[in-house]
Amino acid sequence: MIKLYLLATFLVPVSLYTAAQTVSLPLSPDNWDTIGVTPTRETFMGRECFHLSTGSIVAKNLTLLDGTFEADISFPQERSFPGFAVRMQDRENFENFYLRPHQSGNPDATQYTPVFNGMASWQLYYGDGYSGAFTFKYNQWHHIEIDLHGLQAEFSIDGVTVIKVKELLTGWKQGRVGIISDGADLRVANVQYTVKQGSPPTPSPVSANGAGGLVTRWQVSNAVNRKLIDGVYSINAELKKSLTWNGQTTESSGTLNLARFGRWTETTNLMVAKFTIESASTQLKAIAFGFSDYVSIYLNDKIVYSGADNFRSRDYRFLGTIGFFDKLYLPLNKGSNELWFAVSEDFGGWGVKAKFDNMDNISIR
Repeated sequence: MIKLYLLATFLVPVSLYTAAQTVSLPLSPDNWDTIGVTPTRETFMGRECFHLSTGSIVAKNLTLLDGTFEADISFPQERSFPGFAVRMQDRENFENFYLRPHQSGNPDATQYTPVFNGMASWQLYYGDGYSGAFTFKYNQWHHIEIDLHGLQAEFSIDGVTVIKVKELLTGWKQGRVGIISDGADLRVANVQYTVKQGSPPTPSPVSANGAGGLVTRWQVSNAVNRKLIDGVYSINAELKKSLTWNGQTTESSGTLNLARFGRWTETTNLMVAKFTIESASTQLKAIAFGFSDYVSIYLNDKIVYSGADNFRSRDYRFLGTIGFFDKLYLPLNKGSNELWFAVSEDFGGWGVKAKFDNMDNISIR
């Protein structure tokens, strides 16, 4: 859905922590790096602008940590995803704000998502703090403003705040800024920024593993080919030898964004997330979970569930968003029980989350 045309290598940026003042970025080739597009200069509805087809432009010699980034943009009534990249560490890691012109007036007409290792994860992040409604004007000018302060941000259109981001998930990092045209032509005018001095923020706390039933500590494998588990109903020693493990912590919501830990390719499109359940007795235990896009769940090396939650797999507007929408009843043995979530991905977000109904007579590690 969202193709990210950003720089493979970045120039060393110039730090801009000076007194707050608004600075204009001229629309001339000397001020922008271009990726996948050659902007043309024109006058549209009385404004000098860049006209972009699908591709990206990234401001040269500009980094921004706290402050605002603004531009006027115009787009047609077509399915597309015009947007902005801020705090860019490189072409595959940044904060992404974008519009869906074809969803004008809908709750997901605008979107914030972090991008890790080249994957925009809108299926993992939606609703309050991530998406917002707006009714667009086509082939007219909209003024966009992104206000960054610590781990929060406001995304505004024509002076109306459409998204208040509670926590920017790539962290408090200085980075470059860019403008993305994806799916249809985009016109850009009046680009400017303001640098502000911020204070180091405090990330949202992650609850202790098992608090309230929420799983917040997992062991996560390397990325492998999903074919590794095709038709596999019982995990054997040979399959286990192909996996290496690292302990990882979820976000405060309990979401484990697997794209943080490995880069998706057509041949490395599956990761396994696992944890151990210590049970005081033989019992049946309920666990709610969510995943994107496909999962096979194994308890003590035996498959107990398989499901698909990918984009448009059920109807044309099914988004495949993640949540505690499914529930499984685990037949636990007394003692240690290992639970695997083998999660594979197409696009839109690679993740998993899990929560027990209660922690009676169990602990997790």
